[in-house]
Amino acid sequence: MTKVIEVENLSVAYRMYERPVDILREALFGVSAHDTYWALRDVSFCVRSGERVGIVGPNGAGKSTLLKAICGNLTPTDGRIGVVGKISSLLSMVPAWNEDDSGVENIRFNLLLKGVGAAKIPRLTEDIIDFTELGAFIYRPVKTYSTGMSARLSFAIATASDPDILIIDEVLGTGDGYFAGKAMQRMTSFCARGNALIFVSHSTAAVLQMCDRVVWMQNGEIRMDGDAKSVVAQYELDYRRSEDESTRSKQIAQSASVDPSPLPEDVAAAALRFRLVTDNARRFSTTHYVREISYRVNGGAYHRIPLQAPGLSPNQVGGLDSLGSEWGRIHERRGTVCRILQRTSGRSPGGHFVIPAQALAIEASEELILEFRIEAGAETLGEHLTLEYLDVQRGLWVRLDEVSRSQGPVDWHSLNYISRVPLSSLVADKGVVRSLLQKTRATVEINCVEMFVDDAPHRVVREGKPFIIELDVEFREKIALADAGIKITRGDGVYVFWQSSAMGSTNMIDAFGRKRVRFCFDSNVLGAGEYYVNAYIADGWKYPENYPYAEVFHRVTNALQFKVQRALPDVDFGIVADRVRVEVL
Repeated sequence: MTKVIEVENLSVAYRMYERPVDILREALFGVSAHDTYWALRDVSFCVRSGERVGIVGPNGAGKSTLLKAICGNLTPTDGRIGVVGKISSLLSMVPAWNEDDSGVENIRFNLLLKGVGAAKIPRLTEDIIDFTELGAFIYRPVKTYSTGMSARLSFAIATASDPDILIIDEVLGTGDGYFAGKAMQRMTSFCARGNALIFVSHSTAAVLQMCDRVVWMQNGEIRMDGDAKSVVAQYELDYRRSEDESTRSKQIAQSASVDPSPLPEDVAAAALRFRLVTDNARRFSTTHYVREISYRVNGGAYHRIPLQAPGLSPNQVGGLDSLGSEWGRIHERRGTVCRILQRTSGRSPGGHFVIPAQALAIEASEELILEFRIEAGAETLGEHLTLEYLDVQRGLWVRLDEVSRSQGPVDWHSLNYISRVPLSSLVADKGVVRSLLQKTRATVEINCVEMFVDDAPHRVVREGKPFIIELDVEFREKIALADAGIKITRGDGVYVFWQSSAMGSTNMIDAFGRKRVRFCFDSNVLGAGEYYVNAYIADGWKYPENYPYAEVFHRVTNALQFKVQRALPDVDFGIVADRVRVEVL
C-alpha cells in the first residue's frame, strides 16, 4: 500500500495576549508580550491507501487542528505534510454555506468549490438530494434548516464525489440515529473501494466499527498508535479512570494528596526516577511552567534534560515521563519554551523524569552527589514545587535537600537541590517490587467477562434467544457493600442498556473471595447488530443516597464484544426486537 498522507514533525502554534495593549507594545517596542500555545508539537504519522484510521482524544488534544492542517485549511508553524490524491473533508459540520440560498443552490456551489466539472454536477446533485431525504426543504433557504438537516446535507456533499481520501470530524455526533446509520453505510462502502479514511469521533464504538487503526492524541502529541481494539481499550480505560477520580467522592478524597509510595512500573532498573511535586504533599492547585531541568553528577558539567521530547532523548541524558505523569503540553511563556505541569486526573502525581545509568558517569565511589537546577513559574503565587527521587531499595519517594530558591526575571523561580544517592539506588530490590505489586494490586478485580448461550460460551446469539453475561470477580479483601454493573453499547455508539446487579437481587454483603455475577437476559429484546460490554464493581447500589457511586473499585472497558443475529434474515426489527400483544377493537 502506498502512502497517501505523510505528516512529519508537524507543529502548530498560536499567540495569546493577556491584553489588547500588549499587541501594540510588541509592535512599537519590539518586546515579547505574548505566550505561545502549541496546539500540535512534533506530530508524525502516515496513512496508506485503503487504511481506515480513527483519531481519538479528549477535547483540546489537537485532533481538529491536525485535520485542518492536513486539509490545507491551516498553515503549520513547522513540519511537513505530504498528500497524494484528492481529499474530501467534513470538519465539524461547517461547509461553505450561503444561508439565504436554498439547499440545491448550496449543493451546486460546494461542488464547484471542490472542483467538480459542470457535466457531473446534475448527477451528483440528484444523488445528494436522494441521500438527504429532506423533501421540499431542499428548495428552501439553508437558514431554515435544523442542526440535523444541516448535518445530512453537509455529509452528503462531502461524500458525493469519489475522493481518494475522506476526512470526517464528528459527523455522527449530530443528527438522528437513522442518519448515523446511513452515514456509516456510506463510509463503509467508501472504504470497501480501497480509499483511505480518517475518522474523528468521541464515540469509541463508532471508531471501532469504522477503523482498523487508531491514533490516540493527547496534549498536542501522539500518545499511542496501533490496532483499533487495543488503542481504544486503553483510551477508554484512561478516560474512565480520570472520570472516577474527578467524580467519585471517596476517590476525590483519596487522590487529593500525593502518595509517598511509588507504582511498581515506576521502579525501573539501571535508572533514577525523580518527580516535581508540591511542598505540602497535595496535588497541584495551579498551573506551573517548567523551563529548565538541569543536573550534574559529582561536580561535573551540567546536563539539560530536553523538555520538548516526550521520552528519553537520543543522547540519553534523561527524559520526561510525559505519558504516565502530570506533564502537559509544550508552551511558550514570556518568550521562553517550557512544559506545563498541572493536575491531571488518572495520572501518577507530579512531573516525573528519568536519568538512565549510562548518563551518570558512575565512578568507583559508593554514592553519587547529584545537584539539580530547576527553573519554573506558576499561574498564581502561593504554591511551591519541590523535588523528590525514588529510592527503589526502600520503595519510597525521598525529598531532596533544597540548597537555595531565588526569584528570577518576571515570575520565574530558580530552585537548587542536592542529594547523595547510593549506587544501590540503581538496582531495585526484588522484595520491594513484590511488596509494591501486592500493595497496588486491586482490592477487587474483574478477571473476565463472558457470554453464555445454552450454558456454553458464545459470542453470537439470535434475536429473541436467551443469553447470559457473566462477570468473574475476585474480592481479595472483605468489602462491606458491593455490587456489579454492566453497560451495553451498540456498535454505532448508541447506549443500549445499563443495570446494577443489586437491582436484580441485593447488594453483596461482606463480599470476599471468588464470585460469579450473572446477568440473565431471559427476555432477549436486543435487535440485530454488534454490541460492546463495559463492566465495573462499585461500593453498593442505593438510590439516590449512593448514586453516582462514591467509589468504583474496578472497571473493564470493551471487555466483551458479541453479535445478535436477525431471527428473520430479511427483516430488521430495529434496536428492540420484541413482539408485543396486539388487540384489534
